[in-house]
Amino acid sequence: MRLRNLSPMEKQSTILLLIAAIFNGAVQSLGQTQDIIARKALHAQDWQLMLMTMIWPISNFLSIWWGRIFEQSCHKSRYFLLAGIVGRLSLVYAIWITTMNEYMVLLALVFSANSLLIPAQNSIYQKNICVSRRAKVFGYTISLGMIVSIAFTFVAGRLLDVQEQSFRWILVATGVCGFISSAVLSMIRIQDPLVQTDCKPIAWYRQLHDPVRRTLALLKENKQFAKFERSFSIYGMGFIMMQPIIPIYLVDKLQLSYTSNFLAKGVLSQVGLLLLSPMIGKFHDRMHPFKFISRSFALLMVFPLLFVVSSLWAGESIIPVIIVFVAYFIFGVAMTAVNVSWNMSSIYFAGKDDASMYQSVHVTMTGIRGLIAPMLGYALLKIFNITAVFIVAAGFLGWAALISYRDFKQIDQGIGK
Repeated sequence: MRLRNLSPMEKQSTILLLIAAIFNGAVQSLGQTQDIIARKALHAQDWQLMLMTMIWPISNFLSIWWGRIFEQSCHKSRYFLLAGIVGRLSLVYAIWITTMNEYMVLLALVFSANSLLIPAQNSIYQKNICVSRRAKVFGYTISLGMIVSIAFTFVAGRLLDVQEQSFRWILVATGVCGFISSAVLSMIRIQDPLVQTDCKPIAWYRQLHDPVRRTLALLKENKQFAKFERSFSIYGMGFIMMQPIIPIYLVDKLQLSYTSNFLAKGVLSQVGLLLLSPMIGKFHDRMHPFKFISRSFALLMVFPLLFVVSSLWAGESIIPVIIVFVAYFIFGVAMTAVNVSWNMSSIYFAGKDDASMYQSVHVTMTGIRGLIAPMLGYALLKIFNITAVFIVAAGFLGWAALISYRDFKQIDQGIGK
């Protein structure tokens, strides 16, 4: 990416976004390692893993209210700092952590802050970066963050295999880096809103009610965005229901070390984000979102299917470990595309409207499926077995791919606009 081709505002925003991405890489690492730390270091029970998986999507319920407040505010930088202090620096408490319940409280603070940061960053991309370069710039920030995340994850795995209790200092370092990332984002001056807003304080009851009313109205009025959210909800069911089950499989069934776990979940799974994000971002800019997510979900369906195949040899040889490593490599490529779409497609559907509210709705919808999917995965585990969870998850991903492709074909044929 050539910075000299950018306008002064684009150049300044891009540089700060890249710097923020460097420090945010440590926070991204936490998303890949939190469940392994919970199972191995804090001896989390199956039901606690289920609850931990629900923290992220349930925290996202806050996003429509954060998005509304952020959209109306004339002092946007303070919200980046607030998220950095509450959701990132709070990890310093990990020095004293002794129980799984304390760990879940810290994760709740981290993910609640993310529900503000995600739509806020979308506003930066929409208003400060030209539409033709938006996903490409985003791709570069993801790749840069992944370099840090992969290195951080690998080092963390080695440290934990030597001294398991060092997970506390790893969490502290994550929190400090995350705060620095938020502080850098607060330095970006977001351009004037596309739709001028009144910065006068809004009554508290309107602050609570309006985002819900507006969310329902937005989904009703923008039918294409509603279809996009439906497809992502189906995909999310398959993706989220696997999350409390995967650490059980990797730790209990395959008995992988921290290094091996983190190599699969934190390194191989992020190689795609590291190497392919700019290219996939470019594809996203040129392709309709429905067609893009259809291909992404179809490739992601291979991930749980490979887990099913690996379970056929579980406990017998190195074969299941190799299959899981291959699965995570494919997962990394597929999730690179899903990640780009997850963050950028809301801007496409928003058009000239403020994208922060669209992204807030998108993030909040994650919370709805997050109430159901982990419990479904847990129930399938207890009633049947681990293999059943991965088979059902693959079914959801295949369904999401097919229905998204149908939506694209309808638009391509001039139907259902």
